[in-house]
Amino acid sequence: MKMTKKPRCRPFVMLNRLPLLAVLLLPTIAAASSEPVIATVPEAVSSQNTASVLADAFEQSAQLWRRDAIAYARLPSRDDIGRMLTTYGLDAAGKPVAISQQEIVQESVVVRDMQPLVGAVYREYLMTRTAWFEDYGMMPDTLSFHSYQSLRQIQVLTVDAQLLSALGSLDGKTVEIETRHFPALFHDNQDAETELPTITLKLGDRVTDAGEVIATETLQERYSLQGDLPKT
Repeated sequence: MKMTKKPRCRPFVMLNRLPLLAVLLLPTIAAASSEPVIATVPEAVSSQNTASVLADAFEQSAQLWRRDAIAYARLPSRDDIGRMLTTYGLDAAGKPVAISQQEIVQESVVVRDMQPLVGAVYREYLMTRTAWFEDYGMMPDTLSFHSYQSLRQIQVLTVDAQLLSALGSLDGKTVEIETRHFPALFHDNQDAETELPTITLKLGDRVTDAGEVIATETLQERYSLQGDLPKT
């Protein structure tokens, strides 16, 4: 008996339509995968607002510290005018070495540290009469050295999490701001075209109203706490 071979059936696939489907679907897939993710970033703190935040913080929480410095000072003699005053420091071996020179003028005050660097060598330097008076509150009136107590006071604020947040900190630990926003500098520099330096404030820092971060050890060694800032 002769066997009749039946043709095998194969599934019918519209191959000619696959490229068209790919062309239609790929842009949709690509668009979905490349859609940008919008991150929430805190709004930048304006210059005016930064100054306001700092002013309020100092007014409410700052402490007043007085510098403990005592220095010898005298007025320059007639023979001193025009001469160069050499300021000495110590080198790595602990020996006196000249570090700078300044010309003595009529408006100079000659200042000497209380303790010698070594032996009979003292650190002497010049201050203007205006700067001296701001620090010590009394002008030298003789040509010989006399001791004077500094009257300089500084306002010091401890940086906390609330202040960092108000200043726009992104991580709650640090924030970078320009020193011109601090109360002691703001009114004189708010319209200045030149930019003052920036500082980075960290959680727990002690900072003055002039935008200077001061170490706690330095504060305790060189200053005396006068109390909280008087409320206005």
